[in-house]
Amino acid sequence: MKTSTRWAPAPNLQILTVERLEAEWAVSLTADAHAICPACGVQSNSRHSSYHRKLRDLPAQGTPIDVRVRLTRWRCRNQNCDRRIFAERIPGPAAPFARQTTRLAGVVRLFGHSVGGRPSERLMGRLGMRVGHTTILREIKRSARAGAAPAHVKVVGVDDWAWKKGTNYGTVMVDLERRLVVDVLPDRSAASTAAWLREHPTIEIISRDRAGLYAEGAHEGAPQARQVADRFHLLQNFREAVERHLIHPGPPLKRASEVDANGSTGPNAKNGSRTVSDGERHRRSTQRAARAAREARFEEIKVLFEAGKTITAIARELGLGRRRVERWTRFLVLPERNVMAPTASTPARFEAFLARRWAEACRSVRQLFEEIKQQGYAGSYSNLARFLAAWRDPDGSLDVVAEAPFVSSPSKSAASDFNACAKAPAIDPMNGRRISPLTAAALCVKPRGQMTPRQICIVDALTAESMDFAVMRQFAMRFRGLFRGGSLEKLDEWIWDATSCSVYAMRRFSKTLRQDIDAVQNAVVGPWSNGQTERQINRLKTLKRSMYGRASIELLGARMPPLQDSNLHRE
Repeated sequence: MKTSTRWAPAPNLQILTVERLEAEWAVSLTADAHAICPACGVQSNSRHSSYHRKLRDLPAQGTPIDVRVRLTRWRCRNQNCDRRIFAERIPGPAAPFARQTTRLAGVVRLFGHSVGGRPSERLMGRLGMRVGHTTILREIKRSARAGAAPAHVKVVGVDDWAWKKGTNYGTVMVDLERRLVVDVLPDRSAASTAAWLREHPTIEIISRDRAGLYAEGAHEGAPQARQVADRFHLLQNFREAVERHLIHPGPPLKRASEVDANGSTGPNAKNGSRTVSDGERHRRSTQRAARAAREARFEEIKVLFEAGKTITAIARELGLGRRRVERWTRFLVLPERNVMAPTASTPARFEAFLARRWAEACRSVRQLFEEIKQQGYAGSYSNLARFLAAWRDPDGSLDVVAEAPFVSSPSKSAASDFNACAKAPAIDPMNGRRISPLTAAALCVKPRGQMTPRQICIVDALTAESMDFAVMRQFAMRFRGLFRGGSLEKLDEWIWDATSCSVYAMRRFSKTLRQDIDAVQNAVVGPWSNGQTERQINRLKTLKRSMYGRASIELLGARMPPLQDSNLHRE
């Protein structure tokens, strides 16, 4: 057997001594008697001075190793070279200015990318690699910046994720073909989405949810790409429409005598004047009715509490949560609902500017959209259009702007509206409790073969109690079948049947499908969806929470893509 008595970490380095100190191994190295200028490539034998460089290497049997290299500064004798003095390089073992060897830096990046900063610091300390958590995170970011290059993406999935739920959001871009995260954006806006898509002109397909913000960004940034509505979000939107209808049923289908030749409705349809839509009128009435219902429930709780009943007994009798009953018993007047502060993506933040322009007779949504974009609006056109729809009265006045969504003292007409539209909820035959709209909506879109026996009993009870629920469940099963059949003819037939349906929720949902019909058709006939994007968002949330709020957008962007480090495979 042959033993090697001479070994060096690089061809231009020689080992002088190896010493065992108290807590580490010390390896002393020296360089050759010549070096090559990094600028001109000419070899130099003229020494200028020397210096010592200290590197941390992989441990031996759990004991740290310090590598101490004596290097030389050389004079470049090439008269045509701009550099006169250069330092000797050791490109194999370590990068320029590095405090670690290349192989140790690769292990640091692997640990940091996998588990983060402080967990990596603890684990590597037990293995004999003393590296601080700030150094680990800095190494991850440096590696991500060095390897950053425009990815060749053809099919991209776009979705939002929450920095803080209900406050601010970011955007994640996923390559659906390779199932990898391409980039993480710090905000959720049409402008940033369009700018990112312009930097990737090879994109052919964009899979997104049904938010108008991403649709607008895709139209502006990648007009050549086909947009695909995510099938999961389509089913989710359908379930939400069912839930809203079960809470507050919509207005009935209009009679043919109420529609004039121009398609306008009501007595104000003449001369082409625009009236408040059925959906807007329904929204206002349901808001007033909801407030009246909360007032009535609040008074009922107060009466029962003053009669001497306990909070638990009141909650059981009324079918409410105990915390809600306990909180309301402490108030003399029903408190207002909490309203989230408007952000840059909500038109309510620019309500003063919009009201002033509306009073100046500027009623074009497109023009107002362009103007508030200059004011910093980051939302979509469709969101602004829905916001301004509440301002359109038959006479074009702005009186409806001042109308509060919830009046402080509901009138009798509001209570009568609620009593007229609200129906007694169905009773669960298994426990005798009322079935909540959330449970009913979830079961409405669930196939019977995937239900438990108890869920089947609940669906049967809902179907027998409400004709609207039976109709919506038939539409739900047909809607799910569209994505398995892949037939555009069946999609058109479904939309036509839903448009002429007597259930307001189905008519309204079919209208929203028509507004995004191209993306919906691509979802029916195409294989792409945002399932992989949702998986990556779950992973992003896990990483963000594991970093205890210190997850910057740069660090998330460095840890989300897979680690590609060839140095990990070097000897």
